[in-house]
Amino acid sequence: MRLLLFFSFFFFNSFVWSEVEDNVVIVLSLDGMRHDYPLRTDSGGFNIMEEEGLKAAQLVPVYQSSTYPAHVSMATGVSPVKHGILHNGFFDKKKGSYSYSPDASWIEVAPLWILAEQQGIKAATYFWVGSETDWNGHKISYTKTPFNTRISEKEKISQILSWLDLPEQQRPRLIMSWWHGADSKAHNLGPNHDSVTSQIKKQDKLLLSLIEAIKSRGLWNKTTLIVVSDHGMSEISNFINIKSLLKLESIAAKISLGPAVGHIFLDNIDDIDRAIRVLKKNKKLKVYKKDDLPLKLGVHKTRSGDIVVTTPAPNMLVSRNNSNLPKGMHGYDPAVNKEMNGIFYAYGYGVINKSIDTVHQLDIFPTIANLLRMQVPDYIEGNIINLN
Repeated sequence: MRLLLFFSFFFFNSFVWSEVEDNVVIVLSLDGMRHDYPLRTDSGGFNIMEEEGLKAAQLVPVYQSSTYPAHVSMATGVSPVKHGILHNGFFDKKKGSYSYSPDASWIEVAPLWILAEQQGIKAATYFWVGSETDWNGHKISYTKTPFNTRISEKEKISQILSWLDLPEQQRPRLIMSWWHGADSKAHNLGPNHDSVTSQIKKQDKLLLSLIEAIKSRGLWNKTTLIVVSDHGMSEISNFINIKSLLKLESIAAKISLGPAVGHIFLDNIDDIDRAIRVLKKNKKLKVYKKDDLPLKLGVHKTRSGDIVVTTPAPNMLVSRNNSNLPKGMHGYDPAVNKEMNGIFYAYGYGVINKSIDTVHQLDIFPTIANLLRMQVPDYIEGNIINLN
């Protein structure tokens, strides 16, 4: 028996550590899947990945902890102030307004799929932020466009499997896909609503169906599945109208707001001290001049406002009042609000069964690159996650 266990252990570790030249990495991002959401479901994909693969207690997102900056950070390995996507929408003094744009030229650092292609690794994306167009003239082998929230995960799974079924010379070795997760339900109804739990269970079953389909193809000996999320979610109950606060003092400005961080571009820079005074009257705001921003936010030359305001949950920054305001939101500082933390699972080739503590969103890029044996640029901010 001991001899059998020894050879089993030796074989397993040789399998884990051996290099497969045509291995594949699949990365799924489940939007808004907070770190504790998988506890609301069982007997699905999450359970399989935890019992047979690797689970982190939590994934710490970048700040702002929102869909666009988070996905681009995972794809570039650098923080938002470096890749330039500060929020889902923002203002640039030279280029104008950005709002959920499919134009990859806004991204100021090469995405992972571009670096992979440049190193001879075919890549495929299905609705990953920043992958809908060429990046500075560089193409990706396979991508699905345009983004459409009505496309189901079943369709995405079908396409992922079709890519895996391609002949070796055509098959992408990097596949990245955005899934709905629980984001929309939690925004509309709040993170603790029963409908959010139902959505989590649906995503869990879909994840299991992908795992089983890959198993039926006998591909787990050379396929790694990484499942992450872009952010978590908090309850929201108070709304701060920045535009109204400035209007009280007749201060004209271009206002670019995320839910937790707002950039104010003054029409007249001489108004800056007066604007700061009026904003500071609201004790739920922290107010900074551009040059005094904390390191975790950083300063972007053309996209940071003359004044930057931040607020914690359950507050949310808005520029107008209406009745259709969310009950759940994200974007907050993950160093302060642990509800912003997401999920990280890994399964398959190169992964052993274990639990680890905390990983950071910036660790996703170097971990994927390591699995694909890519050369990594020296500007990458994250670290390789030890999967074995």
